[in-house]
Amino acid sequence: MVSSIFSLTDIDKKTWILIAVAAAAALLLVLYICVHFSKGKRKGRAAEKKVGKFLKKLGKSDHIRIINNAYLPLYNKACEVDHLVFGRFGVLVVETKGISGKVTGSGKNLTHTIGSKTHKLYNPQMQNKTHIDNVVHHLKKGGFDKTPVNGAVVFAAKDIEFPSELGTDLKGLEKLYKSLPDAGCNQDVLYNYFHDMQVRNPLKKAWIKTRKKND
Repeated sequence: MVSSIFSLTDIDKKTWILIAVAAAAALLLVLYICVHFSKGKRKGRAAEKKVGKFLKKLGKSDHIRIINNAYLPLYNKACEVDHLVFGRFGVLVVETKGISGKVTGSGKNLTHTIGSKTHKLYNPQMQNKTHIDNVVHHLKKGGFDKTPVNGAVVFAAKDIEFPSELGTDLKGLEKLYKSLPDAGCNQDVLYNYFHDMQVRNPLKKAWIKTRKKND
């Protein structure tokens, strides 16, 4: 009789754990859907698509390889990089912003003004530095220590004002790309290395999406 009670208790515990996990997954899914279809995220995705196409066209003759929205391991978590560009120059890490209006300030938190409203904006240069550091870490881990890594923050909207030290527009991105020296890197090897390491877990990806700072 006692063994039966313990058996039922164990079953109840397992059931409640499964229910809790399912509830957490469902909540995360709802948050992801809300964020994914928000106006800001739609603009962000449109900007990323625009920059992705621009990069592909820009480096077509150089046979560059690109991973858009790359989910890379970051300790026991992950981070999303808007564009990883691989060429003979090495790796170019690009953070895209699709916001309109005006960006002012310096330091960690900037001020984003659009119309009569103001918002805090996490400095995209700091955001991209985290991504660059992550890429450098993985390159060293894979034995690609000498691979050059460059970064760029691109404001894709036409109706945006921002300090020059915070980023560039598409013309500036083109100028940067053309200035990258040939380092003799194999873009296919680098592409495959990062492609294979990407985080595939949909829950982790959804969690990153809900936490990702301003587009």
